[in-house]
Amino acid sequence: MQLTGGRSVYSETQLNDWEATAGREVKVINYLLAGYIDPPIELAELRDLGIIKGHPPQSIFELSRAHLDALLPRLNLGFAP
Repeated sequence: MQLTGGRSVYSETQLNDWEATAGREVKVINYLLAGYIDPPIELAELRDLGIIKGHPPQSIFELSRAHLDALLPRLNLGFAP
């Protein structure tokens, strides 16, 4: 819980149930929210761009540089891509 800073998609009970130790590690990914995508990019557009195929991923996944380049102009994060 200390590593997640209380910001997790898992409950405290779920995190404790994993019984993490030095020999049985649990990966924690901290990230910085740079902004919100507004307006949101629709799933259909992500499919049209070839970024998502089939069902949307349920976890973090890697974008190719070409896919990132297709998305950056749409993000409106307040700085030039």
